[in-house]
Amino acid sequence: MRNLIKKVIVLLLALSILIFPEIQVNASQDIKTTFKDVKSTSWYFTYVTKLADLKITGGYEDGTYRPNNSVTRAEFVTFLCNVKGYKQMQGNPFIDSRESWASGYITAALANGIIDIPADQKFYPNYAITRLEAVEMMCRALNISADEKMETPYTDVKDNKGYSTAAYSNYLMQGSLDKDKRYFYPGTKITRAETATIIVNAYDYNLDKMAYLNKRIEEEKAKKEEAEKYAAWQESVKGISPSLLNNKDYLKKGSVYESNKYLKEETTFMKNWGAKYGMTEDELANEVVRVGNDIMNLWYNADYRKLDVLEKGFKSIADQVFIINYMKRNIEYVKNNKFVSEGKFQTSTGLIIIEDDGDFALRGTIKYRYLSPTSDDVLKSEIVGSTGKQIVLNTWYEQDYRITFYPEETGLKFTGMDAISAVRLCE
Repeated sequence: MRNLIKKVIVLLLALSILIFPEIQVNASQDIKTTFKDVKSTSWYFTYVTKLADLKITGGYEDGTYRPNNSVTRAEFVTFLCNVKGYKQMQGNPFIDSRESWASGYITAALANGIIDIPADQKFYPNYAITRLEAVEMMCRALNISADEKMETPYTDVKDNKGYSTAAYSNYLMQGSLDKDKRYFYPGTKITRAETATIIVNAYDYNLDKMAYLNKRIEEEKAKKEEAEKYAAWQESVKGISPSLLNNKDYLKKGSVYESNKYLKEETTFMKNWGAKYGMTEDELANEVVRVGNDIMNLWYNADYRKLDVLEKGFKSIADQVFIINYMKRNIEYVKNNKFVSEGKFQTSTGLIIIEDDGDFALRGTIKYRYLSPTSDDVLKSEIVGSTGKQIVLNTWYEQDYRITFYPEETGLKFTGMDAISAVRLCE
């Protein structure tokens, strides 16, 4: 009997499209596409902007979008009706929604199978919609059946998994990752920022399903490839000082990773310089690290009693400009100050980066200490950043450096080394 009544109601609702005049949709009004509280750097900016451009929402009268606010069931069903192009309809059968501003959309949603009428004949239009409710409405609006066969990708979905699983496989709602586990948070109230993402996805899917899916598949493929690149980079810099990894000075891009990636993917340095020596790009990267290690370990293991070792080392890895203009001066400095040091340079191929001037350099951290009888003039020349005091003998310190290079005919040579951080006590 109840099913018969439901069928009659739906039939009457369908007929009402022909009988009753259309009610103007709010989306036809002039809508601002920018909002005071939506920054261009926000993850949801493009979605909110597109939602406004499509005239699916206009935000609030004060020029805000209020991205963190919850969304009511009436608002969400209205968004979906606008995505589908459904007009408002008369004859709302829900006893709690007939006077609602969204009454016509609620009626249209019922007539088009987005929602059902429950036993209590209530829609609860002003209740904040949950993610579980939203995903079901969206899937039904897009004619996507609940997928009860596929294993849910979500750790926190045990029951009613069909629609969230179907939305996941169609790249419409994909939850959140936390420590390699995916969560859907089915009972959580959905925000206006999240709603913008869902509705824009639904709009694009409804417009051209295959184009949408192909685009999302390519995006996911690119995202996976990027994640693999980043994981490989992280592995390459394991054990490197966080201070160095977070140092953005002289970088071409906003991070060490991005600057390393830019060097490899957007420049020809490694390819062209490698070809000069008959090396692959990976082989050249290893050569850069070798030369960088050699120069830093040579200098920070200098001993005024072994000047011949220092001179020989400089001649083997320094470029001609350094040898002609600076080598003698550096050797004299070691000799006159009875310089004795002990150190170890830490670097990796993941720290070869493109700099803001367009050249490439190697970064790394030197861990070192000065030993007796190194003169006080050397100690006075270096100040610990956190204390403002000069360094002392037999204490381990560390400092971040950048090393630059030039490809001479006889091999890759270093051209200079510059500190890019203050001296600090060893971590």
